[in-house]
Amino acid sequence: MNPNRFSSLAAFLEYYTALRRAAQLTDDERAAIATIEPILAILTPDERASLDGAAGGGATARRNERARHKLARELAARGMLES
Repeated sequence: MNPNRFSSLAAFLEYYTALRRAAQLTDDERAAIATIEPILAILTPDERASLDGAAGGGATARRNERARHKLARELAARGMLES
């Protein structure tokens, strides 16, 4: 997968999760994380936590939806989502 372009927000999040869980990272993978972290910085701590946590209802679900919307908009603005 090209870390500069993703087919969907779900693909972006899966890629980032896989990188975070890797025991050892290559130089390219570390560079990918360095690219992704500033994108995730647009989220509030609660929004970011909602992406990491189990699905919930109420406020958690709204936070998760808001986080996903913000990320999708940011990735699109950066040309990182395939249209």
